[in-house]
Amino acid sequence: TKNMDLVTILREVEDPRRDHLKEHSLECIFYITIAAVICGAESWYEVAEFGKMKEPFFRSRIKDFKGVPSHDTFNRVFSILDPKELERGFRIWIDEICGKYKGIVSIDGKEICGAKTQKKDGSFEPLRMVSAWAASNGVTLGQEKVGKKSNEIKAIPKLVKALDLEGCVVTIDAMGCQHKIVKTIIENKADFVICVKDNQKKLHNEIKSWFSGIDFEGNKVNGHGHIPPTRYQVSYTEECHHGRKEKRYCQVYNNGSTEDILGWQGVHSVVCQTKITTYLKNKKTVEDKHYYITSLPLNSDRIMQAIRTHWSIENNLHWQLDVTFNEDDTRKKKNAAQNFSLISKIALAQIKNSVRKGSFKMKRKLAGWDENYMIELLDSNWREKLNS
Repeated sequence: TKNMDLVTILREVEDPRRDHLKEHSLECIFYITIAAVICGAESWYEVAEFGKMKEPFFRSRIKDFKGVPSHDTFNRVFSILDPKELERGFRIWIDEICGKYKGIVSIDGKEICGAKTQKKDGSFEPLRMVSAWAASNGVTLGQEKVGKKSNEIKAIPKLVKALDLEGCVVTIDAMGCQHKIVKTIIENKADFVICVKDNQKKLHNEIKSWFSGIDFEGNKVNGHGHIPPTRYQVSYTEECHHGRKEKRYCQVYNNGSTEDILGWQGVHSVVCQTKITTYLKNKKTVEDKHYYITSLPLNSDRIMQAIRTHWSIENNLHWQLDVTFNEDDTRKKKNAAQNFSLISKIALAQIKNSVRKGSFKMKRKLAGWDENYMIELLDSNWREKLNS
């Protein structure tokens, strides 16, 4: 067989089936599933149908090919496959491709509405996944399953410890504004930019009051109130799109020493980001303010970039999984749902990093029409692109 790089993800996975039930190899089942999902399959029926349609193709690529498994086999195998093992293999694979990642890592949770995970009492609840997204490479570095939204607080430190984030800047929304999470990020030699909201009332009010003391107009600062200019910086951007004009101001205050601000370990600067949106049609203006704590020094451009990039996990990962992979409509349960979510992310990485021009939808259709292009996507040859 040719280079079947994706299958290395299975190195960490133990085949959970009993010997007499292993008619088809795990590699065969996994490989057909990824190919089918890349080309648009959303259910086990569709995966099996795709396999049948492309049987000669898979016969030429998979060693010891015994034919295409039935949809029941796909479902059964992914239902008993340990998601933790698949996840571990995935992390090693991404690590091998990307090498040591040094950019911005956004951590965020998403509920997969249709997918269900079983609670201890036997009832089902929606599946939530907390993902770490490497913005500049456009790939997920890892994911953790959680039940309720509040459990994200436990999942975030686990992800931070499991991934090698040294030298990265980790961005998290207000859910991650917890002493324990901040401490874990520092211990793992990474920086952070974390949103602060009312769940940390005292911190939120204190930061708010600091910035309200600054006489601030446009992108000029008339007076810093009591803040010396060496401890204050502001960055400004303006852009027009989709019928609205957006101005953003990122104000950063740094206490000029290495001491922690407000008793929060490792916090060296606090941030106020103001977004002023003017709708061109009705001339209505809306102003939004968000506050952040960060371990980064006084560098408003860099901090503004990190905040901006955090939203790319929403647009490039969650939105893509919903719109392109129709993830919210999946009806899978338990392990199968979690494993399928990971397979969608693998497919997403392959499509996103394909050098060919064209939209996501277009690339998926092309892969279904043109087997040479499908081979290109399956063989994850974007390693050369990253290293060039």
